[in-house]
Amino acid sequence: MADHPQAQEGEVQEESNDLAQASQVDAEASEIASETTEAGETSASEKEAVSVVEAATSEPEGDTASSEADESEFAQMLAESGVDAKGEVKVGDKVSGVIAKIDGETAFVNYGGRGEAIIRTSELLDKDGEALFAVGDQIEAFAANVEDEVQLTRSVSRTDGNTDALYQAFKASMPVEAQVDAVNKWGMGVIFQGGVRGFCPISQIDTTYVESAEEYRGKTFSFKITEFRHQGRDIVVSRRALLEAEQNREAESVRATLKKGAKLKGAVTRLQDFGAFVALGAGVEGLVHVSEISHQRVNQPGDVLQEGQEIEVVVLDTKALGNRRKERISLSIKSLEKNPWDAVREQFPAGTAATGKVDSLEDYGAFVELAEGVRGMVHVSEIADRRIAHPREVLSLGEEVRIVVLEADMRRQRLRLSIRQVESMESAANLRDFQDRMKREKVEEPTGNALTDALRRAKLVD
Repeated sequence: MADHPQAQEGEVQEESNDLAQASQVDAEASEIASETTEAGETSASEKEAVSVVEAATSEPEGDTASSEADESEFAQMLAESGVDAKGEVKVGDKVSGVIAKIDGETAFVNYGGRGEAIIRTSELLDKDGEALFAVGDQIEAFAANVEDEVQLTRSVSRTDGNTDALYQAFKASMPVEAQVDAVNKWGMGVIFQGGVRGFCPISQIDTTYVESAEEYRGKTFSFKITEFRHQGRDIVVSRRALLEAEQNREAESVRATLKKGAKLKGAVTRLQDFGAFVALGAGVEGLVHVSEISHQRVNQPGDVLQEGQEIEVVVLDTKALGNRRKERISLSIKSLEKNPWDAVREQFPAGTAATGKVDSLEDYGAFVELAEGVRGMVHVSEIADRRIAHPREVLSLGEEVRIVVLEADMRRQRLRLSIRQVESMESAANLRDFQDRMKREKVEEPTGNALTDALRRAKLVD
């Protein structure tokens, strides 16, 4: 990349000045040597005078040590305070500081220098006029002027769009403002104040795919200069670089909230067979697996969700946050809902007979819904007393059937059911009930004593 013309001229001028100073020093040295040779050695009286002068102007040894200690202490204090001893800020330097005061159209920034820098209040607002910064907030900006006072800017405005300012913005990676005034299929031409032109490739105007650049014509944006060649005759800019940098800053804030168990709001962006992608903000996306959408069986995410739908999710796990290629964020919707299986242990223990509805028929058996969100499977061998090839030979979808629970697996959330054993198990249950009742009745046989029988019925005596 070619050096800036003014920088080249400055280097040539400095070299000329150095050569001139060296020539002058050589001439003076020759003249002194000539005078010394002619005059001979210095007289004793002159030497004594010189000694007296040196003694008068020299400081005591102790005072010199004290002065050096004071200078060292002062330098240390400056270093600890973080203030540049020279207090110098050059145009184009990036400056970090804290907003100390906002007064009308001007805000004051404490940046660690000898005074406070200023910045236009309008630069602290977004495009809708809402405040982006408040007193006490950290801010990063660039030095636009350092003559009388340090003036900061968050971007080079169009009024400062001359070649020198644009070159300084390029070297400091400072944002610049330009207006789109020409478009073609490869990109768009932008113009700065004073007629300086640049080019923005169509891939660099936004973070998403842009089919036509025509919608950007006539609009003013902030750009980053990515190439500056031929003394400003060839300038390439990018708006995407600034948008991605801002998005990355916002994404870090979003990722800071991604703790296991955290509840977040997002929007469904894509639906796949295996689950739904959810935008959490600032380009950060997570995945809700199809098994985490609902406690009920979901065949396709599209049966329950739709793109653009606002939902609430829970963070299950995260991996490689910040790594665009390896970042994984696992989310869940059903974790926010009450799990119907929490009541299954008490409602459907093994041996329980109940009525359910057939909602699915497979080669290996039938699924029966016992309650909302609670399903069990009847193996094909447990459907009928005779051998059948497929459940549909005996059952049909939506049919109500009597079942008995053979096993309740709470860990895997599965119920093993039977239809053919209902009658025998109900008979056995009825028999046990009858036997228990008879035992109670036998214990409670009347004694012939009315008072004793009354006390026994009241369970006051055995």
